[in-house]
Amino acid sequence: MGLNRRLQADLCIIGLSAIWGCTFVVVKSALADISPMLFITIRFCAAALPLYFLVPRGAFSTAPVLPTLAGGFVTGLMLFAGFAFQTVGIQFTTPARAAFITAMYIIFTPLMSIALRLRPPTAASFCGAVLAITGLYFLTGVGRSGGGFGYGELLILLAALAFSAHLLAVDHYTRRHDKRTIAFLQVAVVGVLGIGPTALFEQPRFVPTPGLFGALAVTSILATAVAFFVLNIVQSWTTPTRAAVIFAAEPVFAAVTSWLVEREVLTGGALFGALLILAGVLTTELGPPGRRETEPAL
Repeated sequence: MGLNRRLQADLCIIGLSAIWGCTFVVVKSALADISPMLFITIRFCAAALPLYFLVPRGAFSTAPVLPTLAGGFVTGLMLFAGFAFQTVGIQFTTPARAAFITAMYIIFTPLMSIALRLRPPTAASFCGAVLAITGLYFLTGVGRSGGGFGYGELLILLAALAFSAHLLAVDHYTRRHDKRTIAFLQVAVVGVLGIGPTALFEQPRFVPTPGLFGALAVTSILATAVAFFVLNIVQSWTTPTRAAVIFAAEPVFAAVTSWLVEREVLTGGALFGALLILAGVLTTELGPPGRRETEPAL
C-alpha cells in the first residue's frame, strides 16, 4: 500500500509539474488582454472560493484564531510578492527563461533557511548555488546576443526569492495550524492584496476574450485550487526531497510548451545554462541527508 501511494504521489506531482509548466505560456498570452495585478486578483479570488469549502468546520469560531490568521497573512504576503514579481516580469522575458529562473527557488530555500539559522551552507547547497548562478549567466546570454539579464529576468529572480520565503513560512505555520485553513487563507490574502496595486499602480485592462477566460479558468481552478487540494492529499505520501526533484521537471514542461505554442527555441548557450540550473537544483536536493525545507511551488 505504501509503494502504491508513493507511485500515486509521484504521478500527481508529475501532473502538477506539467500544469504549472504550461501556465508560464498561458499567463504570458493572457497578459495581452489583462493587466498583471488584475489578473492576479481575479485568479486568486476565484481560487479561494472552492478552497474555502476545504476548511474544517469551526476553524474560525474556536480560539485561538488570531495566530492562524497571522499565519495566513504572512504566507499570503510572501506568495503575493512571488506572483506579483513573476506575472509582471514574464511580460519582459520568455516563458522558458522565466520557468528556469523560477526553479532557482529550490536552491534559494535551503540557503535562506541556513542563513536564518546563522549556519554555514552545506557543500551541496553551495555547489548547487554555484551551478545555478553559472547556468543563469548562460541562460540569459549576458554579454552576448542572448538578450542579457534584463528587467524581466530580475523580476523573475526576485519572484524565486519570494517563493523561497513563502515555502519557509508555510513550513513554519503548517506545523502549528491546520494546513487546509492556511492554504485557503494565503490564497485569499493574495487575491485581496492584489486589489490595492490594481487600483493604485496600474491602469486596469480587461479584454473579454475566450483565451483570457480560458487562462483564468486554468490558472485559478486547475493550477491553484485543484493543485492545493491534490497537494494536501499526496504530500504526506512522499518526501519533500523526492517531490522537489520531480518538480524540477516544471521548467522542462514550460520550455516544451513554449516551443510548441510560441516556437521559442533555446540557443545552445541558453540550453546549457538551463541544464546547469537543473543540475544545481538536483545537487541541492540530492546532497547529504539532513533536514530540507524545500516544498513544491504553487
